[in-house]
Amino acid sequence: MRSSSYLSTSQTARMLGLSVGTVQRMVESGVLQAYTTQGGHRRILAASIRSYCQKHGVPASPLLPSGTGVCIIHRASLPPALNQALQAMPHVRLISHPLELAGIAEDCPALFVDAQVSWLDWPDLHRPQSVLPAARLVVYNSAQLSTALQASLSSQALLHPGDISTDLVEGFLLGIGALEAVTEPTPEMH
Repeated sequence: MRSSSYLSTSQTARMLGLSVGTVQRMVESGVLQAYTTQGGHRRILAASIRSYCQKHGVPASPLLPSGTGVCIIHRASLPPALNQALQAMPHVRLISHPLELAGIAEDCPALFVDAQVSWLDWPDLHRPQSVLPAARLVVYNSAQLSTALQASLSSQALLHPGDISTDLVEGFLLGIGALEAVTEPTPEMH
């Protein structure tokens, strides 16, 4: 966990073995330092979590093994059900505001970027590439970009014409070994 990174309340709760409500109260009382996104979500400073753990002798488990997570830069109007499903996925970090880019771990192997996010540096993706130079970029909703912009981005990123989905993210996480495949038991033949 890097000192400049931020975690959601649910990630912090899993990390500390607490409920989300308890973590929210810790933020409100000043025990943990955080800011609130435009969407009303809290982002907790990782250094404040580390400080809390050291002060109270709490063993904090790392949320993500090195290099096994994905970051998703999405529009603020992400459908609530999809937003909730993505937040519940292990090894996924959602970003909806430029300030949240400061908290991206440098070893994140993939960055999913919504083509509908207007605050990114289109067409060259300078901002996300400067933060995560080694990450694989995936631009989703790319069908909504002009043909010229798609051609420009295709040398820098994998273009996915549709919207983000849990299946797309799970497939990538399986591909990098962050998740174990769930296989249906084979019926025994008699």
